[in-house]
Amino acid sequence: MAKADKKVIRARNTIFAFITLLVVLIIGFGTYVSTGVGTSGEIVSGEDYRVVDNPRPTRPGDPISVVEFFSYGCIHCKTFEPVLDDWTEDLPDDVSVKRTPAAFSPIWALLAQTYLALEAADALEENHHRIFRAIHDNGRQFLTPRMVADFVDGRGITADEFLRHFESPGVRRAMQRADREQRLLGISATPSLVVNNKYVIAMTGGQKRALQVADHLIEQERQAKTATP
Repeated sequence: MAKADKKVIRARNTIFAFITLLVVLIIGFGTYVSTGVGTSGEIVSGEDYRVVDNPRPTRPGDPISVVEFFSYGCIHCKTFEPVLDDWTEDLPDDVSVKRTPAAFSPIWALLAQTYLALEAADALEENHHRIFRAIHDNGRQFLTPRMVADFVDGRGITADEFLRHFESPGVRRAMQRADREQRLLGISATPSLVVNNKYVIAMTGGQKRALQVADHLIEQERQAKTATP
């Protein structure tokens, strides 16, 4: 084999090795963020979470709220779903969990309105996970309300019912509330967790770490309520 050919092969192998290493590092980082493996230690304000400026007050009898800002268009929200669902099952009765759709683009706004329409029609159970899978596992695109309506038709709701809810004044008001909350809380990424309107949890330490922080802040709020005369 000619020296020139050997040099080409060595160069090609070096490039392949570099690409393989890069892929491994990327996958490893993604796994780290998804699982939070290795995250522990003291929970610190400004690192694990930030305090909201001028938070909306809560009433004494209200449960401690945890809100997830999410989007069907967000792959990290899809991977967070089963983790959040498992965590939610073990929460005590004094904690409430809800989802609020984020709308960072016109397509995400359509998906946000889709979530709120299905919620209003009591058809989320049949469609919530299906929409995540359709987008991220099957590469399906939803560009118009009619495309969503055809997809959910017969799954706890008809296409016409979905469109009526989608365009209803109630859902439009819910969209405005979600947008207002997103802006007031300074939500700029998904998924994001907000505890009791006061704390926005960073997801940079991974999903499990974020839920550890949520547990810590819930207990902190519980103790504060108990200490209030």
